[in-house]
Amino acid sequence: MRRAVSHPQGDTVTRPDRVGLDWSTFSLRETRSRVHGWMARGLATVVGIAVALGSLLAGGMLTLFPTQGVYTAEILSGRGLAGWWFFPEVLVVQPWGILQLPWLPTLAMILVALGAGWGSAASIGAIVRWLRRRTPGERGATVAGIAAGAGPGIASMATLGACCCTSCTSAAGLAVVAATSGTTVGTLLRVDWYLPVFQVAVVYLSLLAQERALRRTETLEPTSSPQGRWFLVAAALRVALLIAGMTWSLAMFVEWGTVDPATASSADWYHWIFEHQLLSMIAIAAALFPRELVSLFQNRPWRMPLWISRAALLLAGLTWGTWVPPALVKLGLGGFVNELLGAIGFPPSWGAVAPDVAVGPALVFHWAFQHLLLSGFSLTLALSPTIAARAVLNSTSAPSPSSGAQGDVVPSA
Repeated sequence: MRRAVSHPQGDTVTRPDRVGLDWSTFSLRETRSRVHGWMARGLATVVGIAVALGSLLAGGMLTLFPTQGVYTAEILSGRGLAGWWFFPEVLVVQPWGILQLPWLPTLAMILVALGAGWGSAASIGAIVRWLRRRTPGERGATVAGIAAGAGPGIASMATLGACCCTSCTSAAGLAVVAATSGTTVGTLLRVDWYLPVFQVAVVYLSLLAQERALRRTETLEPTSSPQGRWFLVAAALRVALLIAGMTWSLAMFVEWGTVDPATASSADWYHWIFEHQLLSMIAIAAALFPRELVSLFQNRPWRMPLWISRAALLLAGLTWGTWVPPALVKLGLGGFVNELLGAIGFPPSWGAVAPDVAVGPALVFHWAFQHLLLSGFSLTLALSPTIAARAVLNSTSAPSPSSGAQGDVVPSA
């Protein structure tokens, strides 16, 4: 169903009640259509090259230093070595350094770079098009007011656009996981095939969410909402949730490098399923698809699966964000307070758990984002979906007064 909406300037725009998922959405038709012309293509190329270069350097695939000896370029088959996802590998040794291109990480890097380039060009293009529509008298509005009036296209760029987040899911994301796990990016890339695949999946989800936001941008009228002053806070929250969820979900695969899933205990599986993936997936969903997540929790309050999900979120948030007794610590669990006590130097009888890394920026990030932010948001969503809805929906465009009758999700005041 579609309906006509009249703007204050007199223009009438046909507005769809819902922006659904179809093949054109999954194929990113709107995003690809925005990347036309030499400027957009040039921007996409520059961003893609920058992301690819950053991935090469951070991943240890490109090392720049003077070399001596025989300069070669060859393909290593890796016959007899473990790691089908790593070989064949292109190895280039030249006077300027060494370039290693294992096939699956390289393919993932190329796809991430393409997604970052397309997403950046489409996001910036949406901003430019919106700014050109503004009247001269409206250009004196505050930054938050402009962002709120721009609609979900601006929210997409700020919270899930490729220039902000798809690049962080590649090199920077792996660097954060490596730092908080006490290892290196190069070691992570050699762990298994699921790390490169996970990178591409998160990038595609970001572009898919941006695709839907770009479509809404053309149909939602600009509004001046009191929520606008909270836009930047809500947008920052969604960025933080995406980064925290993505890096913490990846960290599970790092643990699989030291604990064999086939022989893992029930406590390990609880930690992986609930404390890792459940908390991470909820955070990623809130960052990429806030309206859908809020609609799920608010429009079906009495469904049994939803109550089970909220109970699971509550349990995982408590065990991961607070403290567990020493008996559970012996099984392999431990929350934020347990790690804090371990860093301070308390004995195991207090439930203290030694952190994986020394006290520093990496551990502070782990505590602030992967412990407190993930568990705090999950606990809020489990106990009060309305409060969680306000937190993430303030970074989307405010619905028109007539939209509530069409099923839009509007948190109650």
